[in-house]
Amino acid sequence: MCRCGSTLLRNGMLQIFKQINMDTRPKASPDVCHDTHSTALLWGLQELRSENLLVDVVLCVSEKEIPCHRNVLAACSGYFRSMFCNGYRENNEHKVTIHEASDSIVQLLVDYAYTSKVTITDDNAVDLSEGASFFQFQPVRDACTKFLCDTLCVTNCLERLNVGNMLMDHHLESTALSYVMKEFSAASQTPDFLDLTKELLITIISSDDLNAPEEIVYASVMKWIRHAPRKREKEMRELVGLVRFPWMDKLYFIQKVQSDKILCKCCPDIVSEALKYQAYPGEVQSPRTRPRRASGLREAVVVIGGTERFAHGNPPIYSNDIMMTHSSTPSNTTWGSMTTMKRSNDLGFAVAVWGTSEIMVPVGGLQCRDVWLYQARLDCWSNLAPINTARIYHKMAVVQGKVYAIGGIISFSPRRVTAAVEVYDRSLNK
Repeated sequence: MCRCGSTLLRNGMLQIFKQINMDTRPKASPDVCHDTHSTALLWGLQELRSENLLVDVVLCVSEKEIPCHRNVLAACSGYFRSMFCNGYRENNEHKVTIHEASDSIVQLLVDYAYTSKVTITDDNAVDLSEGASFFQFQPVRDACTKFLCDTLCVTNCLERLNVGNMLMDHHLESTALSYVMKEFSAASQTPDFLDLTKELLITIISSDDLNAPEEIVYASVMKWIRHAPRKREKEMRELVGLVRFPWMDKLYFIQKVQSDKILCKCCPDIVSEALKYQAYPGEVQSPRTRPRRASGLREAVVVIGGTERFAHGNPPIYSNDIMMTHSSTPSNTTWGSMTTMKRSNDLGFAVAVWGTSEIMVPVGGLQCRDVWLYQARLDCWSNLAPINTARIYHKMAVVQGKVYAIGGIISFSPRRVTAAVEVYDRSLNK
């Protein structure tokens, strides 16, 4: 019994040992993946095509016939997938006629479908991009977009802007537009400028980023209109209204703009606005008086003086600082100090902006009649003729180059308010 029991035990241990060995053997993976398979498959399909084997469709383009396989075209192109998989008559035809592209472009796209390679050059990039867009070969279109963006120059930027707009290729359009903005003076001299659509021309000349003198902008607009006068003269007012005449050289304006009878008849208010702005800078406000960034000028918000701290029972503390921030970057606003006012601590003062960069400040409250002028471009103060009547809480306005001081309080004990208006003439300094 003992021997028998021992034998049973050994057999049981042997069975357990065998089971353990079986469980610990490494398991073979059921998946096999060859990295070269896709390349070999493409090579095999290309070989079948070159030997005209299993070919089931022939693309007829102009006088050229291009044999290929429906499944290859459908796998690479949304256009051919729709043609061959949605019950269209072409699905049952051995020969399919293509009218939408040249034979060379269709050949390049078919070759790409079989080889994953395509050669893009200056000569074929635009046509290939159009073909890839129409037949929905997205990787080819993306490669063309990159090529067209990387090879922009003065002679082709307007053509490529037009292509990007036509194909709704937003990356190409925005890249070409930025290039045109930067090189407008030279680009506007190319033949492609005359073929711009009105919409694209408006996009260009209405932009604050346009890097060109207004004289060139105006001359280019008039050249575009006169290229096809019967069709385009009706657009004159809309287009000329985007030229920023206030920033134009005065002599050029007189010789080229004021002397143009057709323009003056079509846009008398625009011409009048420019004349008024040149006579009294800063008093006229319109989209045309806004300087482009290329001018080096920017609109700014200026905060002058104010009460820094006011506690009950304590005298107020007034600020003499003039702070400025540029309004063209509202999302990244930082305030900086421009200068300190030439005035004593007082309240109720008024200011006037003279021209485009000068600030006039009467100082001293009821005790002093001094008037100071800050010239931002020179960063300096100058003393002007004193105001006739010291006043506070009054208003100031600039009209046709003259500064008016209106109303205000002229005495606290007793309290007296005046309706008197004074006017300052800078040419006379009084």
